[in-house]
Amino acid sequence: MTSRRLSRIKPARSTGSPPPDSHGCLVCGAPNLRRRTITSKADSSLVKDVNVCRKCGYVAIDELPIVRYRDAKTMDELPGGGLRIGTPEHAGREFAIGKMAVDILGRDGVDVMVYGAGRSLDNHHLAALEQVREVAIGDIMKIRDDAPFHDANLPATRTFDVVIASEVVEHFRNPRADFARLFEFVSPDGLLVCGTSIRDGKELSGHRYVFYPDHTSYYTPRALQIIAHEHGFRIDFRSPMGSGKRKRYVLFTRSPDVQEEIGLYFGTRSFAPSESNPA
Repeated sequence: MTSRRLSRIKPARSTGSPPPDSHGCLVCGAPNLRRRTITSKADSSLVKDVNVCRKCGYVAIDELPIVRYRDAKTMDELPGGGLRIGTPEHAGREFAIGKMAVDILGRDGVDVMVYGAGRSLDNHHLAALEQVREVAIGDIMKIRDDAPFHDANLPATRTFDVVIASEVVEHFRNPRADFARLFEFVSPDGLLVCGTSIRDGKELSGHRYVFYPDHTSYYTPRALQIIAHEHGFRIDFRSPMGSGKRKRYVLFTRSPDVQEEIGLYFGTRSFAPSESNPA
């Protein structure tokens, strides 16, 4: 998102007190959260109220009074994403992530889910891969009919070898419950890849990620490890080519064999592929 679009976000009114349900960290449950009002260093009109966990570092960001993703009725009402969004002519970030995951697994007949696909048409590019058998979409609302659909508000009815959730988990309002629902779609020997920015411990006012519309979760590596371990997942972090310094692909698997394949894949690669370099 450009700074011009960011400048049109109306700042939230600071209440100075935590929301009623934030009695502890939404990830680790630790009490005594640090309540802060953050003003962007880049644009003083951007203000967010947050709860910062002193134990795991997770940041719960108050919601802004704007139209939410789930209110969209058509694909045209969903936010765009520049080159990272797949089009009929151009493969985007979900394709780069999905192809990476398929290559890591090294199998044929792979079933893939794009979770929170939004406007991206990368499901079609993924379906053209020789190793892929089927590509489905999981989302909180159904606004398209170009792939098998799974309602992310309901318990999963099947699992997938590869699940892609690019720019999704930062929108989770209840991260433990929302991740639990996402994990249900991952097969025991499957691979989930989430693309998100990771909090590095530096001053939050300099992190543009905090001020994006509808961002409600900002994770540290420790916070994501806690969530992963609670559900029996192993976790890995990789930097995508050409992305910002805090952007990471977070790879989750329950399988020691798949975790070893992740290490082998990156044994010859300095960076993960991205929409700008989908090798």
